Amino acid sequence: MLIEFKVANFRSIREEQKFSLVAENSDKDLPACVIDPQLPGLSGVRFLKGAAIYGANASGKSNILKAILFIARFVTRSATKIGPGDPTGTEPFKLDRDSRSKPSVFEITFVAHGVRYVFGCSLTPKRVVEEYLVAYPKGSPQRWYHRTYDESTKEYRWETPSANFKNDKALQEKTRENSLYLSVGPQFNQAQLLPVFEWFEVGLRFLRLSQEGLDPGFTVSLLADAEQEERLVQILRSADFGIVGTQLRKRPISIDNVKKHLPPSVLAELEEGNLLPRSRLEVKLTHAGEGQVPVALDLLSEESAGTQRFFALIGPWLDILDHGYTVFIDEIETSIHPILVKELLKLLFCEKNNPKGAQIVFTTHNPVLLDSTLMRRDQVWFTEKSPSGTTHLYPLTDFSPRKGEALAKGYLAGRYGAIPFLTEGLKL
Repeated sequence: MLIEFKVANFRSIREEQKFSLVAENSDKDLPACVIDPQLPGLSGVRFLKGAAIYGANASGKSNILKAILFIARFVTRSATKIGPGDPTGTEPFKLDRDSRSKPSVFEITFVAHGVRYVFGCSLTPKRVVEEYLVAYPKGSPQRWYHRTYDESTKEYRWETPSANFKNDKALQEKTRENSLYLSVGPQFNQAQLLPVFEWFEVGLRFLRLSQEGLDPGFTVSLLADAEQEERLVQILRSADFGIVGTQLRKRPISIDNVKKHLPPSVLAELEEGNLLPRSRLEVKLTHAGEGQVPVALDLLSEESAGTQRFFALIGPWLDILDHGYTVFIDEIETSIHPILVKELLKLLFCEKNNPKGAQIVFTTHNPVLLDSTLMRRDQVWFTEKSPSGTTHLYPLTDFSPRKGEALAKGYLAGRYGAIPFLTEGLKL
């Protein structure tokens, strides 16, 4: 479960920006949108099942999600995918000279296996400048490790860890300047770091809704399970696509045809491992035709792009609900009707359908989603870009909106900012 994220000096973000999923206790609306995990040390503090980030084009709302994606990938890949001397991949703010030479700073507060953690790091394109992990298994902070780079000695200084953490100096020595201790430790089965690493690797999900980014393969794989197929068909039926069922068949593949389209090096590797595909799964969606006679249409060649994208999305969506993942989606309305988006969000903001507390953070331009029957006021955030090109992230609650206030109307009128400011319109 995500609690809070802070970032500074990354892409269009210069000054520190804070994003929080802590619910306001004074707001009693939509209790199904709230998680109450009863964490040690946080008695009475509740958390949100998600939030929307609104903002004009190029205001930096996507960069908030990219910052979380970057640090998640750096945690899971810096020990194995980044070689000695390789750049870290961080992107400091480029529009002023001072920021270009300063580190990017990240801090994320989350819950993994019922324990609250705070992980933070500072990175330049060349090295990790600082890294720390604090755990709260019983409510009080335990600093498990903290390393900082000493510019004068060109070495890392490791603070004495909490007595509750099993320190391993050999792992410290294996941690390169461009990798994280949190990445290295799990490679050598450091038991205390494994749940933290797994939260970044498994607990976070990033979905791209573009045609290229969303593969229907996962949804197709669910059709082989009768129970999952029934759930999928139920969603498709209720989505008003006219779909009443699915058909899943294996079709043989011509090996000679496959060989014609593969480079020799790839072909040799596949043949050596006996990995050449012999068949493919063919998916058809059945529709109620004239006289209620079912007609089957091929998913990839006969169904619309919107149907294909929705089909590809519902498999991962069910997986998120089933496992309680935290998912991030940039521009959630991409090629999906806003009413369907609302219904998908309702599934997630529902106690019955989301018993494991899955969360969603998404960016959008769509004012239709500013619906007080869908989301609470503390679930709405905005981004604006300053004249100097820096992103500013702030919550709707800064404006103390009244209960029942017409949020969509206020947003379009510019009451909360975060919309394009065109004094004279577009000009040719």
